[in-house]
Amino acid sequence: MAKFFSYQSDDFDRQTQRFVMPLYIKDNLDNYEYSSTGTLITYNEHHYILFAAHALGKNNDNIHNMYFFSTNGSLTKLLDSSIGHKIYNNEDIVIIDYFNNRFNGKNYFNLNFTSLSGFDKHHFAWTGFPLSKSKSKKIHNSKSEEKLKEQYIHTTEDNIYFQNVKYFTIISRIESKTKDFIKGKYNRKNTKLKYQGDVQTAPSPRGMSGGAMYFFTKGEKLKKNHDGTFNLNDTFRFAGIGIEYKQDNTIVGVYKDKIVELIDLFDKENPVQFIPQF
Repeated sequence: MAKFFSYQSDDFDRQTQRFVMPLYIKDNLDNYEYSSTGTLITYNEHHYILFAAHALGKNNDNIHNMYFFSTNGSLTKLLDSSIGHKIYNNEDIVIIDYFNNRFNGKNYFNLNFTSLSGFDKHHFAWTGFPLSKSKSKKIHNSKSEEKLKEQYIHTTEDNIYFQNVKYFTIISRIESKTKDFIKGKYNRKNTKLKYQGDVQTAPSPRGMSGGAMYFFTKGEKLKKNHDGTFNLNDTFRFAGIGIEYKQDNTIVGVYKDKIVELIDLFDKENPVQFIPQF
């Protein structure tokens, strides 16, 4: 009997969740535990993954034990194919530089676009993968790639869908914004969700750390190019990386200006070395 598959998302949200990816950390028994969310960006023609430094725990060497779920059912090291990385513990940000390598089927926020003309300037969104929506909080090392692919990946003629964890998006009015932080509010009690309707308690943001915060077009409408394809740069504008949910319902992100500052510093300290070919 064919396995039932349901993907609850409209075109707008389908694009937003392609900017982020769930991350796993390998434990000392070689099992993989769901960790947090990574965000994909491009800046000055380099491609990066950003995530929250606190996901590494107290040991920065855990960066070598961070993995992502691949379409073939394997868990791949996050540092594979990268050319360098930097952990900024004080700012709670990890930067991994992939140079001209990018993930197929994923979207990238372009940080070289800064204008907010046509965007909702009073609200921002935070998209990530809550722990509560993960079907695979721990992946045992005995599971084969074939089994994981069968269990968590659904393929259609047009797309590949991951079922190991579901994304979630929080929309918030901007409470404050500085060079370093962007803040909003997320009240989980007696609220209304886009697809579930009225709920007594909305999902906890735990696991969404490292997920993308972004501005979006007025009315949440996907912009299109003349050929009918989606214009993501004119629909989504990077705002920062979500790092904290406080007891008073405040959500906190490292603002885009600080992110750009850190990437510029990282690139200055780690210039790409071009080796002449003879």
